[in-house]
Amino acid sequence: MDTATFYATTSAVSFTLLGFWWVVVQFRHEEMTQEPGRRRLAFVVSLHFILPGLMSLGALLTGDAPIVWRLTFGLAGIAGMVAVVVASRGVADPTGAIAAIGRYEWLALPLYAVLTLVAIRPDLVQSAVGLAPLQVEGAVMTLLVFLGIIFAWALFTDPHPGGASREV
Repeated sequence: MDTATFYATTSAVSFTLLGFWWVVVQFRHEEMTQEPGRRRLAFVVSLHFILPGLMSLGALLTGDAPIVWRLTFGLAGIAGMVAVVVASRGVADPTGAIAAIGRYEWLALPLYAVLTLVAIRPDLVQSAVGLAPLQVEGAVMTLLVFLGIIFAWALFTDPHPGGASREV
């Protein structure tokens, strides 16, 4: 497996999806930003694209210094865990996609924990599953991006509150 190609592609895809997500937020701006809990959930969806993009860049910068990817992945994993815990609480009167994302965002918590654990102890992965640590990190990042895509789609396609249609 060519990890450099994987991480270069993942970085480009992550930041492209982030741009698309910000367009979605603009379409639903009033609905997603009127209440702090909803803003936090919109932000944590952004993190499903931002963090994998940044981790990919860190992996590309590693060269002969594994401390770079380990630090990047470890800090990103911690930031992701904190964001999930903070964002998944406190949405006032959650309904529709917002309620679903609040419930299912917790799926990201163990993924961020695995990212952090592998960054702290890469030797555990090598001996336990026989894969290089950056291969495991890449698989976990792929799942995070997948969750981000699912959550973004759910928010984008959720009917407008009150059934009112918006004029273009």
